[in-house]
Amino acid sequence: MWKLSIACAAALAASACAHAPPPAYDPAPRDWSLGLDEARSAGTPPVGPLDSDASGYQIVKLREAQNALSSPIALQELDQVLPSASQVLSSSLALPLFQAGVFRGSPDLIDRACVAARRVSHAALRATGNLDAVVAGCAALATTRPSNDGCGEGAARLRDAYALLASGKPADANKLAGEGVRVLRDRCPKASAPQRTPVDPTSRGFLIVWALHASEAPPVTFLAGEASPHTAEAVNDAFLRGVRALRGPLSASR
Repeated sequence: MWKLSIACAAALAASACAHAPPPAYDPAPRDWSLGLDEARSAGTPPVGPLDSDASGYQIVKLREAQNALSSPIALQELDQVLPSASQVLSSSLALPLFQAGVFRGSPDLIDRACVAARRVSHAALRATGNLDAVVAGCAALATTRPSNDGCGEGAARLRDAYALLASGKPADANKLAGEGVRVLRDRCPKASAPQRTPVDPTSRGFLIVWALHASEAPPVTFLAGEASPHTAEAVNDAFLRGVRALRGPLSASR
């Protein structure tokens, strides 16, 4: 009898499951540009919720006004913004953050710029954000190439100096950077000084300028011929260019 009772209970449970209603539809607001199943969306939407993109811009604007754009709290805030940023915002942040990182001598800020650039796959946004230049700048600082001559050896030492700076060893970085510049001066016939830039020649940022210049990164990455960066303004301008670039394709798809 006891076994029969258990069997009956199991049968009733199975019957109840078979006739159970489907899960209730969740009416919570969703970003449908991610697809019907957000958990299965592998890409980053071209245009995201404007309120979240706007909050990312406000972080940059506030921290720049406080002269704290490369501070630990600003970096932490950017780490919170970037994973959910649309491709428009990511493309808008990449070059301004890279230039700000060079100007402020902050490898951490440059690293966030590289992360932003890698998130953008839309061709129009890569063009409006000048992301090819950003990607080239990221590669110039990270790539180690064989040095068969004075030019290659000098550039390699400057990249190694940048790595030391990024690891929190500015004194060692400055020493190695000085050696790299001397190698370029003495053993690289084609070597020249970087183009005019607003970066202070006595600052950590100028070490990054030399590393980019010696590794033939695009001049725009180290603000060659430009004035001191206004990062929030540059982000806003780039965002507008990105939205305008997408407006035609998005309108045609409706």
